Parts: sequence; structure tokens; C-alpha cells
Amino acid sequence: MEMIAAGVELSQRDSISIEEAARRITESALAKKKRLPGLGHRVHSTDPRKAILFTLAREAGTAGKGVAFMEALEQAAREKIKPLPVNVDGALAAVLYDLGFSPLFGKLVFIIGRVAGLTAEVAEEYAREKAMRIHIPVTYDGVPPRELD
Repeated sequence: MEMIAAGVELSQRDSISIEEAARRITESALAKKKRLPGLGHRVHSTDPRKAILFTLAREAGTAGKGVAFMEALEQAAREKIKPLPVNVDGALAAVLYDLGFSPLFGKLVFIIGRVAGLTAEVAEEYAREKAMRIHIPVTYDGVPPRELD
């Protein structure tokens, strides 16, 4: 969300379009050899969750500069680097930005999503497969338990 906020602020401060701000941020990231957060996916050439989230935001009338910036960033990356689709993190960041949430809140939403995903993976592993987790025998040597009243 910080990059979205920076892009929108750059657009307003320099009186340039969202598209031009996205191009400048893309060029800066390319020059610094930094990745663009919210873009790219290991599996999907187009993350299907982006379309759903952006459509819902548009239908609710809440899609604004955050959504516009991420779409412009995706286009700028395609032109300057390679096709990098907006992923679910980028889509969530855009929608949360447009709803007025802070970047810190956005990080919390991403963490909650990751915890849910990891929990589902572990549950599936235990239900379907031989457990692959490393089990290290550990003996607790800390403070002994105390009696409760």
C-alpha cells in the first residue's frame, strides 16, 4: 500500500497522470533492481482474484485511485519489464487504499490471509499425505508448572 500511496501522491504533487506516476515508479524500481510489490505470480499469468476484487470494488462504487494505480502499474511493468499481473496482494492493497485504510492495516490483512492459507495447507497435509514436518525431540527445561487456585 505504501507504493500505491506514493504513486498517488506523486501524481498529485507533480500534476501528472496516474499512468505517468506508475511509469516513473516502474522505471525507478528497474533502475534500483527492486521488485514491484503486488505484481507477479508463480502460477497465474493473470491472477483471477484481481478481476473479482476489482469488479466488486467497481460495482460498490469504491474503486478509485488505488485500483487505477495498480492497473497502470501492471501496464507500465508490461511495457518496461515483462508481463507481471496484479496479484491478490496488489489487488487487496488497491481496494484497501481506496477504502481509506492505512498501510499498516493492509499488512495485517495480508498476514491474516497468509495464516489462513498456511493453516489450510497443514490441515490438508495431515489429512491427505504423510506428514512432512520435521519432528525434533525437545525436552522442556523451563519454569515448572505452578498450581492454580
